[in-house]
Amino acid sequence: MIALIDKEFKGHYNYFYQPKDLKTQQGVGFAFINMVHPMFIIEFFLKFNGIKWCETIPKCKSSKLCEITYANVQGLKEIKLEL
Repeated sequence: MIALIDKEFKGHYNYFYQPKDLKTQQGVGFAFINMVHPMFIIEFFLKFNGIKWCETIPKCKSSKLCEITYANVQGLKEIKLEL
């Protein structure tokens, strides 16, 4: 996932978290990313929202689509306050 994001957005985010299932070591179906500036959000949204993972990531067997949504907590400072 990071390699895919870094192709176009390396340096545009400062936080990424994709939880894994401890048994399968596969992603559980969601991730969090914090962009360093709001101007990168639209470009990221247009690039990833609605893509089919199986058509984007080699050897991926998932039929899921990527859906970008805003989190209730915005920004790295606010994330740290919530922890």
